[in-house]
Amino acid sequence: MGTPLKKVVDDQLEASGMAEERLDAEDVRYLQAGVAKVLSNLRARRVWENHIGPVLTHRQMLDVTGWSKQALSQAVQAHRVLRLVAEDGTVGYWSGGLTDTPPHRPIPGLKETLTAWAAADVEGWTVASWLTTEQPELDGRTPRQALIDGDDNDVVALAHRAAQRLVS
Repeated sequence: MGTPLKKVVDDQLEASGMAEERLDAEDVRYLQAGVAKVLSNLRARRVWENHIGPVLTHRQMLDVTGWSKQALSQAVQAHRVLRLVAEDGTVGYWSGGLTDTPPHRPIPGLKETLTAWAAADVEGWTVASWLTTEQPELDGRTPRQALIDGDDNDVVALAHRAAQRLVS
């Protein structure tokens, strides 16, 4: 189904032309630290994606929406799209904020929901987690599902209350 991690590493090593390089102790420490960080980031990405759904790259987001770079930038600024920044500075976009069918567009009510969260100045990961976590106030639905169901006003009100709790 998937590609084994070892194959990816072996292919990259072969492509680099460094497969037979001899490493001194400092090189070994440097390489070990780099590989450990990559693997840690991979684990973290998998945990997050298991909770919030796929995180799209910049290119993937442009492809699924058909937008230009400028249109995507404007959508982020206007709170129509949730941008996620990883610890290493890598940027991604929460796929759950888009409709399920092409052309993929922001879910109705998402802009107002993200705008409510903007006042709390929290990381996008927190907002994505909230949007994908069942809420008792929404009859056990996730805010994302409630938006899809057309209950925008309830989600926006709940987002305001949640954001206010974090600000106080």
